[in-house]
Amino acid sequence: MIRINLLPVRAARKKENIRRQVSIFFLTIVFLLTVMGYLTMSLNAKISEMNSKIETAQKELKKYKAINKKVKKLKNDLARLRKKKDIIEKLRANRTAQVQMMDALTQVVVPGKMWLTSLEAKEKIKTVGIAMDNETIADFMTRLEGSPYFRDVDLIAAKQVILKKDKGRKFKQFTITCKSVVPKPPKPPTKP
Repeated sequence: MIRINLLPVRAARKKENIRRQVSIFFLTIVFLLTVMGYLTMSLNAKISEMNSKIETAQKELKKYKAINKKVKKLKNDLARLRKKKDIIEKLRANRTAQVQMMDALTQVVVPGKMWLTSLEAKEKIKTVGIAMDNETIADFMTRLEGSPYFRDVDLIAAKQVILKKDKGRKFKQFTITCKSVVPKPPKPPTKP
């Protein structure tokens, strides 16, 4: 019987297996390093893209902040101009209201029987005058209440005075207060 020594074949197979395993190990390491390098490059590219987007967004944000400041300034200017316009309109309305109030006051004075000696217009209108008698004062107050320009008419004082210039005749001196009202202008007729 022939005897064959299989040990060198086993040793050769063992060496071949070790060599194959070492090559697979190194190939796996090379593959993993390649994949890691690719992923690193890909992530770096994404990071640079994101950084450029952030820079662009920050530039746009600065631009919009400047625009926003301009818009706020314009809004403040517009609000200030609207307030000024409202004040001017109120002054314009009050200017004509004062003239209308004075005209209405001259229309309610009882002609020939009374005259006003002073007029003070603040929160309330205070009129001081002289009348022939109490009936004239009452008539004047009734006319004031009937006017659309006056309300809350109150007689503060009425006293008898003697005027030396008028040969000692007796008159009634009065003080009346009332509030001035600006009547609303009539609405324009609507078309059917």
